[in-house]
Amino acid sequence: MNIETVVEEALKQKIATAIGVSVVKSDRVLFEIVRGKTEENGDFITNETLFDLASLTKVVFTTPYILKLVEEGFLSINDPVSLYIEGFPGNITLKNLLTHTAGLKAWLPIFASNLQASNDRPYEVEEIKKEEAIEKILKYGIERPPDKQVEYSDLGFILLGFIIEKITNKSLKENARSFFDDLLMYDTGFEVKGSVCATEVLNGKRLKGVVHDENARALGGASGHAGLFSNLKDLEQYSKFILNKGFVSSKRILIEDSIRLMRESFTDGLKPERTIGFVKGKFLSGGPDFASDDSIGHTGFTGTSIFFDFEKDISITILTNRVYFGRDNNKHMHLRRVIGNLVYKEIL
Repeated sequence: MNIETVVEEALKQKIATAIGVSVVKSDRVLFEIVRGKTEENGDFITNETLFDLASLTKVVFTTPYILKLVEEGFLSINDPVSLYIEGFPGNITLKNLLTHTAGLKAWLPIFASNLQASNDRPYEVEEIKKEEAIEKILKYGIERPPDKQVEYSDLGFILLGFIIEKITNKSLKENARSFFDDLLMYDTGFEVKGSVCATEVLNGKRLKGVVHDENARALGGASGHAGLFSNLKDLEQYSKFILNKGFVSSKRILIEDSIRLMRESFTDGLKPERTIGFVKGKFLSGGPDFASDDSIGHTGFTGTSIFFDFEKDISITILTNRVYFGRDNNKHMHLRRVIGNLVYKEIL
């Protein structure tokens, strides 16, 4: 059994219509495979075909961009959120948002006027104002004091997106464009250009080039927690940026200390262990069994994941559109582990 066989079998089992896998070591691509189509009767994919990254937005853009603003002196991760969002409890810091220890609920249907919506089916949404989203999070999203529990929360990263916009006085789309241009990731952004994989059916029509996440869609398609589209080629570039400690080619984008913040645990004995932005590799859902202690990862609801093992100096990126066959299709988690284990056994 090899990765190619596993991927082709996964497509037959309708785990997704499209699957891309990439392994990067330091500054070179060790392995890459793309198989499948943008939708069942769509075009064959390439390494330039876009996928909805969902929550990978949190680590591909929001986390490194916040750290960039820290380096530039605009903020500190120890700043209280209330410094930037009026009315927020003063004991919650940006670090709490970045490590999912702020005491926020995991999710809230901000897009729903009466907050009466579940996360088990797609919804049509209308655009809402930033102020309305903040009001709902303040009123209904705070569940417990900070630093008591790790609870993965979209809400904290929605707030981080708002903070980025407030500090820079630019939209997330504008900030992302300049950031990804620096990273030489020209296809990545909140705006879709070119071939893109379809996701779920909404009111009889496939979502294609439209963000799958309802809260992100209600916020205009760009949010700190979701909304990015990217491809395997660009995420290989992102992997090189992380593995090379903030360098892109010979240009430094982030200092090494910022990369270290994304590697080290900040949750003081709480489980699952979280770094700034990421979860430690041994806690990654569907992560490889052979991950070292110096590993991190993140997943996205649409079937995406990225994993770094710094001891081995590698990344493993897996892109799928698993929600094409419904959001209760969870076969991709087993696929992620099988592929990760094969990387350690066959490629390293």
